[in-house]
Amino acid sequence: MRNILFLVIGSAGLWACSSKASVPVPGKGPRKAAQWINPLFFNEDFDNELAFPLWFDDSLIRANGISKITKRIYPRILGDTGDVNSQKEAMPREKREYYFDDNGLVDRLVIYFYFDDREIARASFMYKGNMDNNGFRQPVPGTFRYLSEEGQSSDFRTDLQSEREYSYVIHDHLVTKQKFTAYQDVETKDQLLFMKDRQYWGALSVDSIMHPAPEDWVIWGTPRKPYKRYKVENKVTETNVHLYKYWKSGVLKERITENYPFVNKRSYQYNDANQWVSYVDSTFSENIFITRIESIFQPDATGKPVQLMHRKENSDQGGFFYLETFRYHYKQ
Repeated sequence: MRNILFLVIGSAGLWACSSKASVPVPGKGPRKAAQWINPLFFNEDFDNELAFPLWFDDSLIRANGISKITKRIYPRILGDTGDVNSQKEAMPREKREYYFDDNGLVDRLVIYFYFDDREIARASFMYKGNMDNNGFRQPVPGTFRYLSEEGQSSDFRTDLQSEREYSYVIHDHLVTKQKFTAYQDVETKDQLLFMKDRQYWGALSVDSIMHPAPEDWVIWGTPRKPYKRYKVENKVTETNVHLYKYWKSGVLKERITENYPFVNKRSYQYNDANQWVSYVDSTFSENIFITRIESIFQPDATGKPVQLMHRKENSDQGGFFYLETFRYHYKQ
């Protein structure tokens, strides 16, 4: 309990120092560089799509002999950062353990959930086979699993309703054709439809080539570099639109999410060493600013991100912040 409080209090003190460095790089933008954490996949669009385990850079994992990364997400704290002194929840609300193979790829993922200082659920996934060019690697099992209520054992049972409760989405590779690649949700059968060739990026081409259903996701580009992600109604009407913008160097610059009447803009900031150091989410409705969340990474002495602090504020209420931490485990 005391250690967690010291961690959060110390992070609050580092907030001001880090925010001063969290400014966009002027000019043409940052150059491409290996990032410990993948900016594209570290968000709600892709984080829970478990069949694309691209959360970390495999070359850095491999070169540094990393065997596991443990990520902990701590509960939100309402009001000013001074309220951390009254924080009573010593446990994280979620913990993720990413295990890596000799190539630096995620080959096992274990996710723990906590409530009232105790573990309430656990999901475990293994990855088999090679990763394809899109970053797809088959998770096993293809469904959510959680510990039985009888105790802390390896006795798991499958429950698809629980899978959706915890927002996991698992896909199988469905088909690869000349003009598109499709992956299918193992539960709902909804599809991810990737169209790489720009000449087909239009409503009529998309409908005639892929025939998307209303719950399918259409993505222009590839899983590793999407330009647009959306769903289709009445063959041509786009909904739930996500736009991805890049610097000329190919580095991710901005993500814009449109879900009427709201628009969320996430801007990504890099330092002079071309490392991703922060991002800002700003929410608008009919061009009127509503709120913003600033998220800042804290690196260790070697440059690995070890903390991520999120702070939200708006004009009507006090803000809240919450903390994520990253611990690196090395091969023996």
